[in-house]
Amino acid sequence: MAKTDTANKLDGNGVPVSWSVQLASLSNRAGADALQKTLRAQGYNAYVRSSEGKNRVFVGPLIERAEAERVRDVINRQQNLKGFVVRFEPERA
Repeated sequence: MAKTDTANKLDGNGVPVSWSVQLASLSNRAGADALQKTLRAQGYNAYVRSSEGKNRVFVGPLIERAEAERVRDVINRQQNLKGFVVRFEPERA
């Protein structure tokens, strides 16, 4: 049941499958906010998700995994970070 058209692929909750780049996982929220601000100033859709004492900084979501990988590579070079592509998870209310 593999679908090749990823633009229309939905997950089990009916949410379109998309991707984000996780760039950092910091214990310090101020550091995560500063990185988010830097990335946004460069035109990236950066956001922070906090759980279990960690503040993770992401860029995304992006519909195509290949585009997420390209963005990861560009940011890794620009920011000297080692980001990786993850499935985008909508924020829980």
